[in-house]
Amino acid sequence: MAKATRVLIPSDFTIDSLFFVIHSIEQSKAEQLDVILVYGNKSSTSISELLGITLEDQLNDLQSEDFLKACQMICHRYENRKLNIYADIIGTDNPNYLHHYLSGARIDEVKIPTDYQFEKRTRHFFDVGQALLHLNESKRRHVAIVEKPATHKTGSNVLGDLFFNKKWDVNY
Repeated sequence: MAKATRVLIPSDFTIDSLFFVIHSIEQSKAEQLDVILVYGNKSSTSISELLGITLEDQLNDLQSEDFLKACQMICHRYENRKLNIYADIIGTDNPNYLHHYLSGARIDEVKIPTDYQFEKRTRHFFDVGQALLHLNESKRRHVAIVEKPATHKTGSNVLGDLFFNKKWDVNY
């Protein structure tokens, strides 16, 4: 059984950010693909927040029902490629932490949208892509970091543009 290629993509968990995800999936030649969408949110210094707010709580606050449904539709669309989409939050832009995150999550490639304006959805937001770009070569190890232009925010019917203008057969 072939090993899945693991691709990390910075995201703000909005539907607009999924255009870049779809583009990345379509450009990949891997038969099995794990896409890890990450949001940068520096950890609080409040002990009550650190002890009381879990990763699941943060993800529930950041991910809308439409976003989750869109991710499911993307997985369904590319099911022949054995696609999985995961969400995570990176809690610091510390280079050592990022190095250990990349190796611990077994990331093969990082795809960074160059011209996408991330939506700052929390007060401790930071751009994960920029933090990863500032890693030196020894911290990156064998992880390829690729910068590509993203699709600009549409401001229109995003769900319709995402799925129905692609001429896909979508079943509910």
